[in-house]
Amino acid sequence: GWTWYTGSAGWMYQLIIESFLGFKRVGNNLLFNPCIPVGWNSFKINYTFEGTIYQLTFIQNKNQEGMKVVVDGEEQKEDMVWLINDEVLHTVEVQIGG
Repeated sequence: GWTWYTGSAGWMYQLIIESFLGFKRVGNNLLFNPCIPVGWNSFKINYTFEGTIYQLTFIQNKNQEGMKVVVDGEEQKEDMVWLINDEVLHTVEVQIGG
């Protein structure tokens, strides 16, 4: 019976991370497509890629169209982050338009 619980926990984790909080790792990329409640102003997650920590901050900005991703102070051309294992702390801000 315990295998059912373990499998359910894995699927629940995947549902929350990918569908609700909206980030998914594909290869060495983090893709973003958050679907969070309007009442949430922001949330933070620390994501570890091998030996490197990415501090992710998601902010709802109702005055903006679309999404903007900023990594270490530089706006990205795409709504994603290229993951590198340089063992340096990276800050990522994902601004979600309304």
